[in-house]
Amino acid sequence: MSSRDAPLWKEALIYPRAVFSEDLKVSEKKIIDPQDKNLLVWNKFLVLSCILAVYVDPLFFYIPVYHDKERCLKIHKSLAHYITTVRTIVDLFYLIRIGLQFRTAYIAPSSRVFGRGELVIDPGQIARRYLQRYFIVDLLSVLPLPQVLLS
Repeated sequence: MSSRDAPLWKEALIYPRAVFSEDLKVSEKKIIDPQDKNLLVWNKFLVLSCILAVYVDPLFFYIPVYHDKERCLKIHKSLAHYITTVRTIVDLFYLIRIGLQFRTAYIAPSSRVFGRGELVIDPGQIARRYLQRYFIVDLLSVLPLPQVLLS
């Protein structure tokens, strides 16, 4: 029995259909193309918010204030409120990014040719790859440790 005589379901297992970005637009699954313009704009916005977080985080060291009269440390409440608010907003953007990562297709490593290749659009494979590679780092970076310590 040659591959021509095989039933369609067996043929699909032998020759999986390649999915490229133009095929993704007609897909019924709500998977995002990694080259989608909206996603690229969102990623640029996320980079800016991460840069803001890098500038805001050291300000947490200025929240404890020493009072000479009482000879004790107190919390600078207005600065604490401002920094906590900004950091929480940045963390919310990052949480949205984590959610988008579970729905963003990726190029199969076996098919990469000059930036173009077969897209993996199976939600299970996308989630598995993200959980194995970047999820722990993303989760640790979004933990609200400074906000919890101030409350």
